[in-house]
Parts: sequence; C-alpha cells; structure tokens
Amino acid sequence: MQMHVRTGHGSGWFYSPDLVVTNHHVVADAMGEVVVRGAGNNAEIRAKVLGSDSFSDLAVLHIPNLNAEPFIVRDEPARVGEICLAIGTPIDISLQNSASFGIVGGVGRQVVFPHVKFEEAIQTDAIINGGNSGGPLIDIDGLVIGVNSWSRLAQDSTNSGLGFAIPSEIIRDVVPEIVAHGSVKRASIGVSVTARRHKKDHGFETVITITKTNLDDSLLKPGDIISTVNGTPIGRRYDLIRLLNRSLVGTVVEIEVIRSGQPIKINTEAVAK
Repeated sequence: MQMHVRTGHGSGWFYSPDLVVTNHHVVADAMGEVVVRGAGNNAEIRAKVLGSDSFSDLAVLHIPNLNAEPFIVRDEPARVGEICLAIGTPIDISLQNSASFGIVGGVGRQVVFPHVKFEEAIQTDAIINGGNSGGPLIDIDGLVIGVNSWSRLAQDSTNSGLGFAIPSEIIRDVVPEIVAHGSVKRASIGVSVTARRHKKDHGFETVITITKTNLDDSLLKPGDIISTVNGTPIGRRYDLIRLLNRSLVGTVVEIEVIRSGQPIKINTEAVAK
C-alpha cells in the first residue's frame, strides 16, 4: 500500500523553555506531532501539539526535556509607527532564520481571510511570506509584540506589503488557556455584534452594537448598544470577546445596553459557544 504524507512548514518561537507558540493553521493538519528544527542548527526534535485555537489562529507545541531561552511578550501593545521585525522561515527551510524589517502600519484591524478572521490585528509592512506564519513580530528591544500570521497578496499575486500579526494582548489571553486546557472555551450571550461610529456632542465614538439575536426569547434586541458587561465597560469588539471567556459559561451575566437613548440592565445566561 502506498501512503501519501502531506508536509508543510511554518515558524514558531519559544514562549517558555519547553513551549513553542505558532499558528493554528500551521499545525491544523498535523497528526498530534510535528518536527521542530531549532535555530542555529539542523537538529530535528519531535514536538507534541499541546493544543490550538482556530479563532485566534494560535497553537502551542510542547518539547519535553528542553530548556531553551524564551522570548518575552511585551506588556504594552504595538504602537503605530514603531519599528518591528518579522522573524521566521519564509518560502522554504533553506531560508531558515530570516528577518524582515518594517514598521507597525496599523493596529486594531479586523481582517477576514478564507480560513480565519482577525480581531484587533497588527498591520505591518515587514514582509510576511508563506512559511513566516507563527514566527514572532518583535520590537527593537527583541520583545514580542505579535505573532505573524497572514499577508494580503497584490492582484498580481506578489507581496502587497500588507502583513498581519496577532497582537501580544491576544497572546497573553489565549496561550495560557491552551497550556492549561488544550483549547480555548468561550461563552456566548446569543448575539452578533459590530463596531459602529456613534455621533456625540463633540465628534464620534466607537460603540458595540447588536446586529442580530440568535435566541427567539432574548431580552437583548438588534440596535442595542452594549455599554458594560458585569460592570466592565465595552468599547471594542475584543473587550466583549475577552470577557466572554471560560469562567462565564453557565453563569448569569449582567449586561447594560443603551436602547433608544436610555440605559437598560438585562440579565442573561452565558452558554458555551
């Protein structure tokens, strides 16, 4: 019998001495185990896929009995205009340990690709080619500000200079969940939302507006503006995603909305998403 083995490659970086962070889409087709080639040598080490999360496009690998020097994830978010470097193995393994140079061109980007939707992505003109996926986006001090994930191609299929990375904020939220549980469990309040510009007395503000309710008996209504969840202000989509985490599944959540200009408090049960 002839067996056909599907192969591919991506990049990654040490989150701790024995844990490697990469993209979900890099290891999605792996059968529980991948081969890691360390920087600076050609030694191949077998690593176990500890877990992954398709929503954030993050995955964690475990390499037993290893004591590598990890990168440090920066506490402060990426800033527009700051210098950054994308590190990884673009195109094929002959280009291992490559770096490209650029700036952070934007933050908070919502970007939709065929297999993933980014929330709060970093935009950069540091070149991100196929194979760079999963590598770190670092600042000039070598601190991780993001995980390189996708690039948008120009119409002639060349690199457009528009690369996108998962920000450090999401890394800090998601990776510990994967390490602890092997996956990320999120809660749902049964609505779809969007970020909209809302006129104020002096300019505009971004508000999170309910566009659709998924439950017939929901007390929440399309057009409601979500202002707080359990007392925490909601100013962007990721604020809501972050709050609706594993700990809220099965609990009653107090949501304050603005409806027809009036604040209303509504209690609803958070269910597993």
